[in-house]
Amino acid sequence: MSYIEIKNIWKYFQNNVILKKINLKIEKGTFICIFGPNGCGKTTLLNIIAGILIPDAGYVSIDGKKSNDNIIGYIFQDYRESLLPWKTNLENIAFPLELRGISKKERNTKVRDIVKNLNLRIPLDSYPYQSSGGEQQLVALLREIIAEPKVILMDEPFSSLHCKSRDYLKIEIQKIYKKLGLTIIFVSHEITETMQLADRIIVMKKYPGEIINILNINFPRPRTEELVFSSGFSDIREILRSQI
Repeated sequence: MSYIEIKNIWKYFQNNVILKKINLKIEKGTFICIFGPNGCGKTTLLNIIAGILIPDAGYVSIDGKKSNDNIIGYIFQDYRESLLPWKTNLENIAFPLELRGISKKERNTKVRDIVKNLNLRIPLDSYPYQSSGGEQQLVALLREIIAEPKVILMDEPFSSLHCKSRDYLKIEIQKIYKKLGLTIIFVSHEITETMQLADRIIVMKKYPGEIINILNINFPRPRTEELVFSSGFSDIREILRSQI
C-alpha cells in the first residue's frame, strides 16, 4: 500500500463536474506538485486530501487512515492571515506545541533547535509585521513542521511574494524537504516553480478537472533557476506548456 492513496475521487458543484475520477498513489518522502491552469480543481483536490472537503465519490487514505485521523500541515496562499500578529515569530512557530500543553521553555528550545538545525535566517524575536514576506512564509512552514504532520499541503504559497523571495524560498524548501524527509503536496500553475520543486508532477486539465499526465523529475537538488532553464529541462517545459 502506498503512503497516500487517492482512489476514484469525483467532486461536483451545482451539477458541474469539478473533479473527475482522480486516482493517485504517493510514496512517503516525495515532493509532489499538482500542476494545471486556474480552475482545474487543484485546490479542491488539496482540500479533499486535507479532509476539509468531502468527495462525492471515492476516498483518500494517508498511512492507512482517513485524512481526519492524521496530523496534516496546510499552508494557504494568504499565509499572512494565518500568522498571529500579537505573537513573535518564535511564538507563532511554537503555537501547535502550546496547544498541546508543552511548557514554554521546552517549546522555545524546540523552535530554536529546528531553526539552527535547518540553518535558516529567521528573526525569531521579531513580530510577523516586522519580517519580510519570505521570513513570514518560513515561519508559516516551520509552524506546520514542528507539529510533526504526516504530510504538508501547500496551496500556491509563493504567489504573493516578489521574485527574490520566491527564488530564495524555492531553494530553502528543497533543503528542508531533503533534510527532514518530508512528504509534500504542492499546488502550482507556474512551470518553472513546478519543475524546480517536484519529484513528480501531476498534470491536470479543466472542464472537468482530471489528471492527464504524470511526469517524473529526477534531476539532483537543489535545483536553481539556471538548472531549470538548461537543455535537460527543455522537453519537460514544452510538455507542461502544451498542457495548460
